[in-house]
Amino acid sequence: MDAEYWQALCDGDRHASLAAVRRLRASGLTAAQIVADHVVPAQRLIGDLWLAGEWTVAEEHAATAISEGVVHWLGSFSDPPSSDRPLVLVSCLEKEQHALPALIVSEALVEAGYRVNYLGGSPDPDDLVLQVVRLRPRAVLFSGSLTSSLGRQKRLMAQIGTLGLPVIVGGAGFGSDGSRAEALGATAWCASPAHAVELLRTLPERTERLRMPEPTMADEEAAWIEEHRAQIAGYVVAGLRDADHFSDELARSARGWLAELEGLADHLVGCLSAALVTGDETIMVEAHSWLAQVLVARDVDTVLLVEAWSLLAESLRGHPLARAAVASAASFAEQSVSDDAEPGASGRGAADTQRASSSGSGPSDADEDARNDPV
Repeated sequence: MDAEYWQALCDGDRHASLAAVRRLRASGLTAAQIVADHVVPAQRLIGDLWLAGEWTVAEEHAATAISEGVVHWLGSFSDPPSSDRPLVLVSCLEKEQHALPALIVSEALVEAGYRVNYLGGSPDPDDLVLQVVRLRPRAVLFSGSLTSSLGRQKRLMAQIGTLGLPVIVGGAGFGSDGSRAEALGATAWCASPAHAVELLRTLPERTERLRMPEPTMADEEAAWIEEHRAQIAGYVVAGLRDADHFSDELARSARGWLAELEGLADHLVGCLSAALVTGDETIMVEAHSWLAQVLVARDVDTVLLVEAWSLLAESLRGHPLARAAVASAASFAEQSVSDDAEPGASGRGAADTQRASSSGSGPSDADEDARNDPV
């Protein structure tokens, strides 16, 4: 990673970042090489720094905005695709604000000769479907950086499936294989921009028209959670604030984490609905591990994690599948800590266990935008 480019991101200096990228391009690097070798590693490092409590969300947002501008600038040098080339629609998932991975994929597709309609972050699902119906693209590509964005997507993908159009998905939120994508009804999962280009070359132009599936019990519970997501997260936050030791904990720890509390709770709730619609129990295990790592990095007693988990379970009365997913994740975490404490264990502490098992589940822009090759 170029030192000058990294320093410009640290300083929030878009002019210096562009100067560094101009220099890299003048040295003979292609746009794809600059993105892969400098932009993406920088975003990954920023995510690590946020996770460690060394960068604020505001600093992340500023650096990510600079990176988006750099990718746009690099893309301006691509030859415009021919008007007879296939059109591809690229979008983030509903409520997914992390647009940089989708932008990188869009520019890779333009470079490969495709016409691209890029919708950016957090599209309105009804407007998106209207766009799909009107444009009839070669395929629809969705980027999901946050696991907590998956819970709303099953119906949207089913609607597109009724039109007989291929749906390709990718990003850290979908995990490291295609199982979550398949559960949501996507045609294919891709691991990188290059993989997306290859899939467009090999997938059929049209798929079998599917019928809208009947919602399962898990789908219905997930829909209820998404409908009441703000209230459930608010219940967890209010319960934590009312805890007897909360003021002592706030005084003892780094105070900056308090501003993140509502976002952390919202992310947990979103991960729960994602676990239900995908049938993937590991999502809540990852979310539990990730939150423990966040709290440890901010010098917050992880007893708050136990309380947050209990409050989340309390808010789910009448929803047995959701309560079971919450309980299962807590049980797994307790067993992991117990195993580490046994004689002859590897010696990793609880915090190290959390670090080892957390991947692709947190709400940090940079942490999710570039944990893996962006899609």
